[in-house]
Amino acid sequence: MWGGIRECACNQDYTPPKSGNKKLSKAEKDKLKKDELEKKAQEEEEARIQAEEEEEEQKERAKVEAEERRRLDNEERKRRKGQLEDLATMWESYTATLAAEKADYRRQAKWDRYMLCDGSPNPAIPGEINTFMNLWREDQNNNDIESVLKDSKLTLKLLNELHTLIETTPEEELPEKEVNQYKETIKELQSLLAEKLDLSSHILLLSSTDLADPETGNLQTVKTDGVITLSMWGNLSKNPRIKSHEFEEKGFMFEMPKMLTLMDCAVRVLFTEYDHYSEHSKSSVCRPKVNVIEEPEVAAVEGEEEGEEKVEGMEGGDEENKEEAAEGEDPISREETKDVMAALNQLEDNDKEKEEQEVEPVEAEPEEDDFEIKTPEPEEFEDFDGDDDAVDLRAFSVMGGIFHFNLLHLPPQPKTVQSWILTRVDPMQLRPIEYVADANPLTASAAAAGKESPATESTKDGGSLGGESRADKRDVDRPPIGVTMRLPETVYFCEEPQVARWDEEIKQWRLDGFSDHKFNEDKRLLSFRTTQFGTMALIQDTHINMPFQSWEIRPRGLNHCVMTIIAAIVEVEIQIKNDVCCLTQPDKPEVQHLLNQWYPPREFIKRMRAAGLNVFPEPDSSKYVSIQAKNAITEERLYQQMAMTASGMAFSWSKWNSEVGDKERIILQGCEQLQDEALFEEDWSLFMVNKKRTTKLKMTEFDDNFSEDHAEGTEFHADLYHMTVEMASDGAKDRIRETTHTFIDSVWSILRSTKLVTYS
Repeated sequence: MWGGIRECACNQDYTPPKSGNKKLSKAEKDKLKKDELEKKAQEEEEARIQAEEEEEEQKERAKVEAEERRRLDNEERKRRKGQLEDLATMWESYTATLAAEKADYRRQAKWDRYMLCDGSPNPAIPGEINTFMNLWREDQNNNDIESVLKDSKLTLKLLNELHTLIETTPEEELPEKEVNQYKETIKELQSLLAEKLDLSSHILLLSSTDLADPETGNLQTVKTDGVITLSMWGNLSKNPRIKSHEFEEKGFMFEMPKMLTLMDCAVRVLFTEYDHYSEHSKSSVCRPKVNVIEEPEVAAVEGEEEGEEKVEGMEGGDEENKEEAAEGEDPISREETKDVMAALNQLEDNDKEKEEQEVEPVEAEPEEDDFEIKTPEPEEFEDFDGDDDAVDLRAFSVMGGIFHFNLLHLPPQPKTVQSWILTRVDPMQLRPIEYVADANPLTASAAAAGKESPATESTKDGGSLGGESRADKRDVDRPPIGVTMRLPETVYFCEEPQVARWDEEIKQWRLDGFSDHKFNEDKRLLSFRTTQFGTMALIQDTHINMPFQSWEIRPRGLNHCVMTIIAAIVEVEIQIKNDVCCLTQPDKPEVQHLLNQWYPPREFIKRMRAAGLNVFPEPDSSKYVSIQAKNAITEERLYQQMAMTASGMAFSWSKWNSEVGDKERIILQGCEQLQDEALFEEDWSLFMVNKKRTTKLKMTEFDDNFSEDHAEGTEFHADLYHMTVEMASDGAKDRIRETTHTFIDSVWSILRSTKLVTYS
């Protein structure tokens, strides 16, 4: 009983302890910690194993992908090599055929020239041309202006023939000795022509009284053959009220200072449509920089002395030199060689250990690019070293020929004595009057109003108008000469031209000495004042129409296409058909003589430049124009392929060509066109061309962002030619296949002369 009561009491008093309040023993804590560490280690091991498995899977996938890429790359390389070899074969066939035809043409032209029996000398044969020049120089019976103008036609023809020989004959067929001979002949012919024109001008002045105008009593006459125009005014009346004179035929007016109205003087204005001066200026030729490569100094080691430090130079064979250059190591002393080699060996061992731990990379087959031409470095050019007033003929061009504005002595006129006519014939040459405006003249408006400043009186015989100034005289005896001239009718000036004077001493055009320029664009009249007389010309910025805003070339049939260039100021449209070109736009009065006139590409480019429509950059034009520089090899090949497909494919400028900002990528638009009709925006596709491949892009010209994703259903190709042929219809393929090599050469000549890709 007591036991039961005790048990009940115990049961009533017992309360089990809460588990959270129970304190673990040290052993239990250690056991729990150990279990947690083991669990964590197990989880880390499982994670490591899983990571290794994932890494292995990733490496395996990368290996498979690399192998697939290698396979695709190899296939593309093989296809690319085949396409490039195919293209090279076609291009070589074109050029070989064309070269053979041109060689035949030159041989035939040479034979025809040899058989020509019109009495003209062959300028390429020294004996004939020297005889011609000597006979003309010694001829004393045909020096009147009419005879000289007639003879000048033959002289200009001979000069053009020599220039053509130099420009068109391949270097291997024209030795340097012959080139120098031709250039010397050109100089002599130019000099002789100038002498004859001066002599005929003097003879004309000797007949001033016979040619005097009955109203004014002064000599005023104009003689021309279309290329050379001689305008002469002689002061026979000495009328002080004469203020100016105008040659209406040429639209040339000059003012007469009061002092000249009282002198026996004459004014000659000789216009020539040719320019025989600029080519003799050193600024007319391209000035490429000469890169001087400094060779590294080589220290030779002949022997060693104890305690003496020897510098080891470029020792060993070419392979060792190449390795040293590649690793960028400086020469080291012989005493340190062993230590360095040991360190290098240790580094190699470490690299090998790391390579063993890494997955072995997939070895790619060597690219089959041995046929590739190495891209040359962009050529650099020297800066112009002339002063501010000197004209850089690489940046400016003489337009419309030149004009000689000369102040001359009026020679004594023939006198009639009984039945004799006495004519002074010695000296039988022009005598120029030196005239230099005062150093401190008044303003042009004041001079025009008749105000003058201190100056000197001229000598009675009209010699130099220099001398001491008189302090008490306020008139200007020698003001600047005012000139107003009509611009040449066959030259399109895109802006107000500048006037330049030829400095014979330094062989250079100069801008100093001119003031008060005024230009009436509607009437095409230019006015200025000059401090002296001399040989002058109008010049214009050579690159005024560059860079271009856009361009397009479209086929108009087999061997016929039209190229449109929207330049900086004008829009030019050029038709190319077979082996000739013609201008169809702009339809301006100044270029009417060129419109719809067909010329070979070289002659066409020459005439376009002379007319002021210069859209043909020179090799150094990049110095003066901001361009989109592109890989030279890629650009040259692109022009070839555009020419080969121009009968069936249209191409156009793309804004992305400049916006991608990459010289290795050329972006242009293209589409097939078999009918001569307008193209719509959706007709065009974008092509990306680089040195390795050509791609038709998925994007369009009007997308907001650039993307290199290629269009669906298209493959990469080695060049634009194979890309366009693949996407072309049968009709376009037939046109491309039937295109003649002469048409290809003409289109290629215009494309590489305009450099549309880089100058737009």
